[in-house]
Amino acid sequence: MNSPRQLYKFLSQKKGNVADLVTQTRINQKLSQSLNNLLDPALRDHLRLANIRAQTLILITDSAAWASRARYFSPVLLQKLKNNSHIFGDIRKIDIQVQPATLPPRPARPLPRHISDSAAKCLSATADSIDDVELKNALNRLAKRHNK
Repeated sequence: MNSPRQLYKFLSQKKGNVADLVTQTRINQKLSQSLNNLLDPALRDHLRLANIRAQTLILITDSAAWASRARYFSPVLLQKLKNNSHIFGDIRKIDIQVQPATLPPRPARPLPRHISDSAAKCLSATADSIDDVELKNALNRLAKRHNK
């Protein structure tokens, strides 16, 4: 009987684009974790590894202010990367790019609900002519929303 297998193990065994993507993702996760251990504690929450390409470490930050601070610390980080070349390879340059964090959309505030004076009078008159108490109360509540 077949037992369930973790998806990444299944995809890692196959050859092709998906397997390459899974492998690269796992490598980037390990590099990202190693990078966090080298970063200044103040920068850890604001920098993340994007890629390593052509001996360049590409980092993403969430604001221009943190990018500026990261550039200030980049010579120290570059030296740390060279000391850990067995993990990161031969990094010669650090490129820092700003990518603001996406905020969840704010819920739209409901528009104020107002009705005209003539509509309020019509609703009140209709409410006075109705015997159903619940409907009468609902119409009177609506009538109270007129513009003052």
